[in-house]
Amino acid sequence: TKGTFGKPSWTLYFQDDQGENISPWHDIELYPDDPATKIVNMMVEIPMGRMEKLEVNKEIKYNPIKQDTKKGQPRYYKYGVPFFNYGMLPKTWENPKKSDDEGHMGDGDPLDVMEIGSTQISTGTVVQVKVLGVYSLIDQGEVDYKIIVINTKDPLAAQLRTPEDIDAAVRSRLVDWLKMYKTAEGKEVNILTTDVMEGPVKAMNVIKETHGYWKEGRETGLI
Repeated sequence: TKGTFGKPSWTLYFQDDQGENISPWHDIELYPDDPATKIVNMMVEIPMGRMEKLEVNKEIKYNPIKQDTKKGQPRYYKYGVPFFNYGMLPKTWENPKKSDDEGHMGDGDPLDVMEIGSTQISTGTVVQVKVLGVYSLIDQGEVDYKIIVINTKDPLAAQLRTPEDIDAAVRSRLVDWLKMYKTAEGKEVNILTTDVMEGPVKAMNVIKETHGYWKEGRETGLI
């Protein structure tokens, strides 16, 4: 870690077992086991209950986690306290030159993931999660998928398989958050293609597709 937490200088680097720097985006495996298990590795950027906007930096070598800034000032979530752990899926890329079924292009980022378990998970933690569903958020004409998951070690994990297994109040809060969180910054309400969470089959297809885009991007030097 470099710099002071909460300041633009703060930087969290990742290292392998030999102490060498690695990229949490490009060097951590997406699938810990057979993809058919619907289990993937999530890298946590923003712990449940934290307001700081922390994210993997795509431009810096080794892609450390940095505090997001605007005009040199740290950025924070202003639409209440996040009730989920937020992060990304390694080795995925929403290719800005590829479109979804409705013609929306990717946003150029790794896949976003929201973990809805009961425990706060620290920034930089890689955790195995069970894929439950996906929301498709449209941001300025680009598709920004939000994969919904639960920590495999959470007490509820065994009971949750599909969106219908998730408490309706939790699903409602997720929709509200995704639509409204930018309004606290004076921006417009976000658009979801549907307020109904799509299931794990759709989510795993999105993960597989964006993993393929990541492979292409690495092979061609785009990322």
